[in-house]
Amino acid sequence: VVAGMAIAVLVNGKLRGMRLARTLLLVPPMIAPAVVGLNFRWLFNTQYGLVDALLRIFNLPDIPWLTHPAWALVSVIVADVWQNTPLMVLLFLAGLQSLPQEPLEAATVDGATPWQRFWHIVLPLMRPVIMIALMLRIIDTFRTFDVVWLMTQGGPGGATNLLTVYSYLLAFQAVDFGHAAAVSYIALGMSLFVLGLLYGVPWLIAKRRAI
Repeated sequence: VVAGMAIAVLVNGKLRGMRLARTLLLVPPMIAPAVVGLNFRWLFNTQYGLVDALLRIFNLPDIPWLTHPAWALVSVIVADVWQNTPLMVLLFLAGLQSLPQEPLEAATVDGATPWQRFWHIVLPLMRPVIMIALMLRIIDTFRTFDVVWLMTQGGPGGATNLLTVYSYLLAFQAVDFGHAAAVSYIALGMSLFVLGLLYGVPWLIAKRRAI
């Protein structure tokens, strides 16, 4: 979400090539998660992957991207960010372009810096869009499966074993459908709880301020 906001602010400018950049942002979200998982598995492969091949060109040591717990988690995060951040960028970009210009122009006349305009005007006005973005990313977090399974299958050592992957392993490898269903319900309950906090806490704060 943070990366999406930062890129949206950059792309929202009137620099040359921004229109092409906005068009290219449509590509990653349109690719199937299974294809993304396979591509990044090949990219991070230690033997024939492109990333380690580039490291060898600069005489840098190979990195066990998919076989070391910490690096495997980093690899999965990179793949997820690559696919989902452009959607956040487009969402924030739509919000930025719909903001009223009068407060920003008044702040500019008053001598506010770009950071002050962003922090005190843009962010408060973008709060509804930010809430929607957070909701979408939370939902994505609890339903992510394809990319993780195709890249690491939850390993190594359970470093990338998400609830969705764990439920799949219980159901189709351990053949324990009862526990698999329980894990799925736990994931659903956690997502609903987080979404409730996300919308409930601001509502309570606004209600108290109104009183």
